[in-house]
Formats: sequence, structure tokens, C-alpha cells
Amino acid sequence: LAAPAASPPRRARKRRPMSEEEDEVQDQKQTIDAKCKATLACATMLVEYEACQARIEAKGSGSCEGQYGDWVHCVDACAAKSLFSKLK
Repeated sequence: LAAPAASPPRRARKRRPMSEEEDEVQDQKQTIDAKCKATLACATMLVEYEACQARIEAKGSGSCEGQYGDWVHCVDACAAKSLFSKLK
């Protein structure tokens, strides 16, 4: 039985220097999330969440997980509509 032939060593790729524009890559999700948070539907849910937080602080006990989850879901659902078209 013959030993397998050794493969030739791989050459390292030369990397080209990045331009200033490429250094300043912006996270598209953050931009889209900011726009979605400003929509009427999501802003309404944020107001409900903040009202819940105020009630909890006054009462001293409770949870606003449901309101927070609704708000995050609203932002994510809104962002999903346009986010994937912006990805490379």
C-alpha cells in the first residue's frame, strides 16, 4: 500500500488595503431598528411598556415581560421586512 501523495502547500491570499468607506461599515440592523422603533405601532407598544414599568416601580412588584416582548417583536417584525434585502 502506497502512502497518499502530499498536497502542495497553500499560498496565502494577499489582502488589499481597505478604503476609508469600507472601514466605516454601518450596521444596517441598527439603522432599520431605529426607523421601526419610531413607527406608530411600535411606539405605542413602547408607551405601554413604559407605563407598565411606572406601575411596577410604584407597586414594588410585578413584571413587564409581556409588554417588553410585544415591543421587541414589533421592532423585529418591522425590521425583517427590509433587513434581508440589504444584506450582501
